[in-house]
This record gives sequence, C-alpha cells and structure tokens, in this order.
Amino acid sequence: MGGLVPCIAVSTGYVLLTCLLAESLRKLVSATVPNGLAKTALLEAIAGAELCGAGFELIIIADNYGVAAYAVYLFLLTIWWGQVWGDATACPYFHFEALAEGTMKPLEVAVRTVAETFGGVAIFKYIQILWALEIAETHDRKTTRLNPINITNR
Repeated sequence: MGGLVPCIAVSTGYVLLTCLLAESLRKLVSATVPNGLAKTALLEAIAGAELCGAGFELIIIADNYGVAAYAVYLFLLTIWWGQVWGDATACPYFHFEALAEGTMKPLEVAVRTVAETFGGVAIFKYIQILWALEIAETHDRKTTRLNPINITNR
C-alpha cells in the first residue's frame, strides 16, 4: 500500500481529526449551553458521532493491518474516550440499566438514546466525504460500497 503518504498515516489522521472535531464541539457545547437535558443530548450526540466515526476508520485499520493494529487503536481510543466524554456514554445500555435501577427517568433515557443514534447516523456523511477524497489506497472506492442505494457495486 504505497502512495505519497502511508495508508496507516491517513487512517491515523482521520481518527485524530474525528477526535479533535468532537473535542472542539464538546468544549463549545460545555461553554455555551446551560446544564440540562439539551446539553446532555448534545454531548451524547457528539460522543455517538465520535464513536461511530472512529469505528468506521477502525474497520479500515483492521482490514488492512490486522487485529493487533486494531486492538492498539481501540485501546488508545478507549482511554481517550474515558478521559473526555464525562457523563456521555454513546451507548444506550447504560441508560436502560439506570432506568431499571430507578436512577434515570424515562424521558432522559429516550433523549440520550435518540441523541446517540442521531450522532452515530449523522457522522456517516462526514466519513463518506473523507473516504471520497481517496487520499489512501485503503479508502479507494469505499464510498461506492457504503452507499446503501448502490447495492449492485458490492
């Protein structure tokens, strides 16, 4: 996998860019949105988007560099997310568990879950744009295969 820039460097750059953008949005939301359900929803949406955005690139890393490389990236990302997400989880399981325990109200569970799902789905277009640049051979024609309408090209 040649080219001017090693493919693993491009994948690393995309993961870092995704994390940097998410962290910038988190800081903006934390500084400008008052505490409450809206702020919680925004932070969950950002966490969901960051998780899915990095996850898409982790697939590229696993496919091209193996499970060991994937594991290293996932381990480092998990440490990062544990440091920066705060109360956000990007995973509805925790909210449903809190609901069952009686520590979270149904409205908050619903808002968090919808926000996480929205963030995860919204990041899809961002990934398509990055991969459409085809800076690395590992991203060659990935957007064509990701397009759910274009099933015949799989």
